[in-house]
Amino acid sequence: MADRPRRPWAAADDDVLYEVVRRIPCEIDRRRMSRICHSWRVALRRVRAPAPPPPLPWLLLPRAGGRPPTFSCALSGFRTHPFLVPRGAHRARYFGSYDGEWVFLAVDGQGNQAQEYPRRVAQDHVLVNLNNFHYFNLPNRIRFGAVVVYPSPRHWYYRKMAIVAATLSCKPTEQGCIVAGFLEYFPFPGHAEQHVAFWRIGDDMVLPPFWEGMNREADWFRPPMEDLIFYGGAFLFLDRGEHILACEERPVFQEYGVELVPVGMFFQPRVHDKNETGLARYLVESRKNLLMVVKLTSGRQHLPTSAFRVYQKKKLNNGEEDEPLYNGMFQFQYYWSELDKLEGRMLFVGRGCSRSYEAGDRYSGMEEGVYFLDDRSFRKPIMAFDRDADELPYRCSDNGKWSKSPSPHVDRCFPARGPSIDSPPVWILP
Repeated sequence: MADRPRRPWAAADDDVLYEVVRRIPCEIDRRRMSRICHSWRVALRRVRAPAPPPPLPWLLLPRAGGRPPTFSCALSGFRTHPFLVPRGAHRARYFGSYDGEWVFLAVDGQGNQAQEYPRRVAQDHVLVNLNNFHYFNLPNRIRFGAVVVYPSPRHWYYRKMAIVAATLSCKPTEQGCIVAGFLEYFPFPGHAEQHVAFWRIGDDMVLPPFWEGMNREADWFRPPMEDLIFYGGAFLFLDRGEHILACEERPVFQEYGVELVPVGMFFQPRVHDKNETGLARYLVESRKNLLMVVKLTSGRQHLPTSAFRVYQKKKLNNGEEDEPLYNGMFQFQYYWSELDKLEGRMLFVGRGCSRSYEAGDRYSGMEEGVYFLDDRSFRKPIMAFDRDADELPYRCSDNGKWSKSPSPHVDRCFPARGPSIDSPPVWILP
């Protein structure tokens, strides 16, 4: 039997393969290319193509029916990649991520469609590494109550809770790692509360925070908060008034609670566009500066996100020649200065997990912009007793990229996805 003719593409010379592979920025796409045929696999070992650029965040999109989520890669033209996820995480509620493919998730909570209390509020919180499946259990209960000189069990109350968002002070495998987050719980039946909390890796419950010197400032920082970040060695919390509560000193964990010495950072109010409404605010570290990214809607379209504004934290010059600016009780110290240009920034925004990357030659085909996900559910209660059935799904469809130039526009570049009853989308940080 005559030999089959060799396929022309299998005989491509090394120079051609080199030019092809160096234009593929995604490492997974390069692996797929090497599996086309034996001759390509051998040739690609020889050509020694330049290393791919550092990976960018993937978008985890949940799917209905307990099926595993999909992972969309910006470096692959926003196509999906296969990724192994533990079966128990298929119906989890994802509420944040950290560098190194760590994800925060709650299992047996929102995925349980039972309407009665307490089954609806059952939450097993876990921090999982999707690369090696290493995990840490996170607290599922909160303790609160009156403070006395000698605390005893009868003075404390224990409640189930839901973690809404979280971030870390360092890698969870490093000693002394502290977690900060927003919690939701019921101190009393029918009365939901959300507040800032701190705990350590390995703690089995969350202790109440005690804010030293915050008698007056506390009136200006009311939950629910907008976002949190670990920046410059401090946990920062952004409120809806666009002020920041900074915990520059390390939290001290005592038997009765967590002692905190906060600093209030008050910002001069911005001038808002009357035709646009703020949907969300995010804190991002970029080029050693602190940015605030504001997501906006005009209310004239099916999907809410219509634009973004990016601001940089600046210090006010309140010298003797200037009139002091007050918010009724405290002097404004800072202001948010809008950036006219992104100057090559690629901003991936999400509560507690926003990151900034630099567009350029290293990322072929990638452009500056704000990459966003559908987090409309952030302001809705997780542990509600009376949530209507049509409020259960996470919409998961308002994902995309906003570009400022050449003209401001939103590109729905990620795959379309219907609602999920389990989780909103989340970034997987490389």
